Amino acid sequence: MAYAKPNQIIRDRQRYVVDLIMRIWVKSSGIGIIAALMLICFYLLAVIAPIFTSVTVEPLSQYSASYDNATLAIGSDEQGKMAYRIDDKGRVQFIDLLNKKQVSETQIITNPTAFAATIESQDWFAFGDAKGQVQFAQIGFQTNYKQGLRQLIPYVESFTPFPLIQIDEQKKELTQVALSLTATEGVVLAQTKDKRLLGVELDSVINQMTGESIWKAIPIEFEGGALDKTKKLLSMVITPNNDFLYFLYQHELQVWTLKDHKANLRERIALKESAQKLTLLSGAHSVLVQFDNGSLSQWFDTIKDEKRQLTLIRTFNVDAPIKQLAPEVYRKGVTIIDAKGNVSLVHTTTEKALYSQHLFNEEVLAATQPPNAEKLIVLTQKGWQCFEVTNPHPEVSVQSVFGKIWYEGYPEPAYIWQSTAANDDFESKFSLMPLAFGTLKAAFYALIFAGPIAIGSAIYTAYFMSSNVRRYVKPTIEIMEALPTVIIGLLAGIWLAPIVENNLVAVFSLFVLFPLSMIIIAFIWHILPAHIMRKLPRGQHAILLIPALIGVGYLTFQYGYVIENWLFNGDLRSYLGDNGVGYDQRNALVVGIAMGAAIIPTIYTIAEDAIFSVPKHLSEGSLALGATQWQTLTKVVLLTASPGIFSAVMMGLGRAVGETMIVLMATGNTPIMDGNILEGMRTLAANIAIEMPESEIGSTHFRMLFLAAFLLFVFTFFVNSLAEWIRQGLREKYRSL
Repeated sequence: MAYAKPNQIIRDRQRYVVDLIMRIWVKSSGIGIIAALMLICFYLLAVIAPIFTSVTVEPLSQYSASYDNATLAIGSDEQGKMAYRIDDKGRVQFIDLLNKKQVSETQIITNPTAFAATIESQDWFAFGDAKGQVQFAQIGFQTNYKQGLRQLIPYVESFTPFPLIQIDEQKKELTQVALSLTATEGVVLAQTKDKRLLGVELDSVINQMTGESIWKAIPIEFEGGALDKTKKLLSMVITPNNDFLYFLYQHELQVWTLKDHKANLRERIALKESAQKLTLLSGAHSVLVQFDNGSLSQWFDTIKDEKRQLTLIRTFNVDAPIKQLAPEVYRKGVTIIDAKGNVSLVHTTTEKALYSQHLFNEEVLAATQPPNAEKLIVLTQKGWQCFEVTNPHPEVSVQSVFGKIWYEGYPEPAYIWQSTAANDDFESKFSLMPLAFGTLKAAFYALIFAGPIAIGSAIYTAYFMSSNVRRYVKPTIEIMEALPTVIIGLLAGIWLAPIVENNLVAVFSLFVLFPLSMIIIAFIWHILPAHIMRKLPRGQHAILLIPALIGVGYLTFQYGYVIENWLFNGDLRSYLGDNGVGYDQRNALVVGIAMGAAIIPTIYTIAEDAIFSVPKHLSEGSLALGATQWQTLTKVVLLTASPGIFSAVMMGLGRAVGETMIVLMATGNTPIMDGNILEGMRTLAANIAIEMPESEIGSTHFRMLFLAAFLLFVFTFFVNSLAEWIRQGLREKYRSL
């Protein structure tokens, strides 16, 4: 019986301890990696989740009050702390909603016969009287700080250039008015009791000597169609840019254009249902039409057959006739209160019903939303009611992120990403489809370029090349992976893109001439006498291709214009433009070449290792049985190495999908869905890099960028999982070899 020596026992114990420590360390590292990935995933979901949470409307405060006169309109300050009420006697009352008391009252006009309000962003009101006059008033709040406390001071101002306008020279009673007024221009419309339509355009001119604004009131001439006195005019509105006038009758909607103080009837639109009222949506590019049956339709201009026309875009239905409509100031949301006391919050662009609940048993007299859209202020027969509205991300839905949306000014529904613009009327567009398409487009063209080169190089290096040459070639290609992608992107953007643009025919020709020239050279080499072939050592034949390919490339670039003159009348770009194919200097072709060059080392290294690792006895046995080298390569070596080659391609795809700097610098960064290789794109990774520094923390834009990151994370995980599943299947299938 053998006994272990004491020093051997000590070594066994040390080996056991080291083995135990390493096992614990490896397991802990694996668990740590999984935990880190899960934490990243949970953090992304935590940031994304709020954009898909439901809207809530909670009672905040009440203030009992009763009024003898009818309410024309109500409004509030930015935060909804103080409200105002305009009655039919021409008075405005200011109410402190926090302290539940009336602060002040101001008489604007005595016994108005007509009333109109501009959109919330203009904050002007117009009052018509029985003598054919129109008076303007602006109602607002000034902020004052006293002893460190914020105070709201309400005010009522008249329009200084024209405190009062005599719009009807016959001094007849006005029954309806409409107003649009900015700092430099305005339009006033009025209908008299005898159904005449009048209008005045207000224009200001700067006095170059004094710098003062000189205002003029110029009557509007209505041409191209007269006001139909047999029909009752229900409502009229003016767009803030003073270009369009909308008139609503019971079964007809008219669109008038205003230019050079002349109004022309552009079109008449028949309405199937009985209409009630017109309201401009935020931004004033859309007009909302209320109907007696409780439906609400959105209309805006589209261009069809090179002609603008007002188009019905979408319709919303509620359970009862609409009593109050309160559009949001800066977003496309609308609060609807029907005759049954039901409150509905709708976002028009996404066609999304955000909230619907029965809140009122008494009649609702008026409703408004403060500019910050965080409250809903309602005046009922019992008094004021204030609700807290939690609705931070109404413009996001599954349809708006992954589906087509019909945005204002577009001829049809489309996938659009456009997160910012220069003005407040802009409507954010958050479709991730153009970014996902751009990501796949860039990765596809990169693989098309890199895949054949990398795999072909790996096959030749591992199977045909001599060991002496391989010893230098393989490390040289692998070290290319260390080249910073920002350098590749810079070269692609400022050096490669102009070359491709100026030699487009030559570049496309090389994709044909390079493979063709290699085949011709191989055939010529094959038919040469044996004594000539033996002069070049085995495994170094590819050296002959280097000068040949350089020569082919040089000749193609030098005489590419011959092909261009022959096939495209001397100008390929003009030929493409005439056939509806666009061209962007930084396009998918440039990205495919640049990013393909970046992922070649990744694909090459893994594929070459897989092919070189195929046991020698398999290839030698195949050759011994009479198979040629090509048959051995295609029937034995490549099949055995196929799991590794597939993994190499998937690794290259993953690298291409996540690439940022190359696509950031070598594309036009235009988020469009166009498969044209000569057009640009924007990828998910590049979009995050571009817009994340500019996004406001917690905003919809900020969270949408995190959703893009999560989509990229899920896509990468899916691709890697699919690759592993296929790799395991290939390994099991060809294990018998």
